[in-house]
Amino acid sequence: MVFKKDNNLWNSKEISETLEKEIKNDLECNAVEIDSRKVKPKSIFLAMPGTKLDGHNFLYDVVKQGVKTIIIKNSFKTSIDDLNVIKVDDVYKSLILLAKASRKRLKSNKNIIAITGSSGKTSTKEMIGQALSSIGQTYINPESFNNHVGVPYSLANMPRNTDYGVFELGMNNLNEISFLSKLVEPNIVIITNISEAHIGNFNSIQEIIKAKVEIFDGLKSNGYILVNNDHVFYQEIKEYINKLNNTNIITYGFNKNANIHLIKRTVNNIGQSIIASAYGREFKYSINLDGEHQAVNSLAVIGTLLITKSDIEKGLNKLFKASLPSGRGSRYNLIIKGKKSILIDDTYNANPSSMIAALKSFNEIAKNKRKVLIFGEMGELGIFSEDLHNKVYNNLINLNISLIIFIGNKTQNLYNSCNTIIECSWSKNVYNAVNDEKLKLLMPKDCILVKGSRHMKLEIIVKHLINKFKGK
Repeated sequence: MVFKKDNNLWNSKEISETLEKEIKNDLECNAVEIDSRKVKPKSIFLAMPGTKLDGHNFLYDVVKQGVKTIIIKNSFKTSIDDLNVIKVDDVYKSLILLAKASRKRLKSNKNIIAITGSSGKTSTKEMIGQALSSIGQTYINPESFNNHVGVPYSLANMPRNTDYGVFELGMNNLNEISFLSKLVEPNIVIITNISEAHIGNFNSIQEIIKAKVEIFDGLKSNGYILVNNDHVFYQEIKEYINKLNNTNIITYGFNKNANIHLIKRTVNNIGQSIIASAYGREFKYSINLDGEHQAVNSLAVIGTLLITKSDIEKGLNKLFKASLPSGRGSRYNLIIKGKKSILIDDTYNANPSSMIAALKSFNEIAKNKRKVLIFGEMGELGIFSEDLHNKVYNNLINLNISLIIFIGNKTQNLYNSCNTIIECSWSKNVYNAVNDEKLKLLMPKDCILVKGSRHMKLEIIVKHLINKFKGK
């Protein structure tokens, strides 16, 4: 989406006041960067410490790219000339200070939206961002920058002329979303769903619920909560909401008792057409994302447009242009023995609920075509892993899948269960799977889904299939 940015993202006075540091030379900044590969001449580079690499090791690289301002830790010595060198006790804390200052300078009549959930955060963010971009200057956090570094980085880069800011907040543990929500200070918060994602870091699903509702911690007074009430844990979420003061709740989902509910969806060659009702008013629109879960996610867009008192039809007319980063259901055309086949790349990540949603969408896209599934293990499930992998069994059996290639140690029991019913194979890792003899069984007009957790590196098998069966 196009954003008419104010190129003066930060000036010398603002940086000086925010970091409480004297800046001798005037600076002009249109980006805050923590990745040396992304800097441009008018970027401010923060030499952030990392788990593997330290930004201080790349100062000469960023200077070669024309950077004139760097923020480094006090103890680091540099002899680079012609620079604004801002020395601080903690570079990460400086990023947090910039994030807070960026949020503070936004006028009170502007709208900031924060989204969390076990899945659907990015797609909901992209759809809301697309809709609001037709209404005013809209900024969304890039890609999936939703953690303790990504969120403050996104805030620090939010232009001063922003009308609508849309941020996704992720977590792996308790107390992470609370911190992020207090940084973002949203007027509107959205919970897409709650499932067992990352449950290996928790003792129970109740702890995950507690972690997700931390998004309320930063909600502005008289703010709005949009929540999907289809899910089994809706009542638990509502109990937390009932403890809050000065908040408003809007529900959405399939449930006819929801304030915004799905009436009908029609699957198209690309995407789907949707009819929805909001407080008795009917809306028709299209999205180019697949699956009933995406249709439900789109209802949060209607809620956001209602809350912000925007032109709903105008916003919904832009939804078809919303797209997702690669690895989140991207489609590719393969040519197998002269016939067109479809490859669906859903390799970005996986948990039980997103896997089931992807399988349902896969079934819709395939229609009468032969279905082939490359199933990578789902990570961060801890002691619940075997049970949660087995939870997917009925979906695999009921979808009439012709061939499944399981990858990863945690899929082995599921492979053993399916092997007598469906043609299957099992590989320990993606490198072995690339050479799996079963891949030779791919047939013309197959519909192929590749899905698993990020650590499985299933993008390797996607690239292998694309290179082997290049389409036009």
